[in-house]
Amino acid sequence: IFLVWAYVPERCLNAIGIYYYPSRYWALAVPAYAMVTLVLALVFYIGLNFMSTPPPTSLNKMFDEFTREASSCSPEGDDRPIEPISDISIDKINALMFNDVN
Repeated sequence: IFLVWAYVPERCLNAIGIYYYPSRYWALAVPAYAMVTLVLALVFYIGLNFMSTPPPTSLNKMFDEFTREASSCSPEGDDRPIEPISDISIDKINALMFNDVN
């Protein structure tokens, strides 16, 4: 109905008995306002996410209250269970990635 009202000439609407309708200004204003509102909401959402995350140089990204170190005991042979979930320290990651690079 919105597109018919926006694009059909006024004389055609009058011919089928439609005499009362809003100004044609709203045919452009409503979509424009909707798009601006959507863009502002997206910018606000992204800004809020940037404000609520710690900076890249923060140690809070590597260590927090839920950090778990790997257990030091490891059974040998066939009795090895699946190891519990743990975090790998940044020292081990750096050693694995960069020790062989010369």
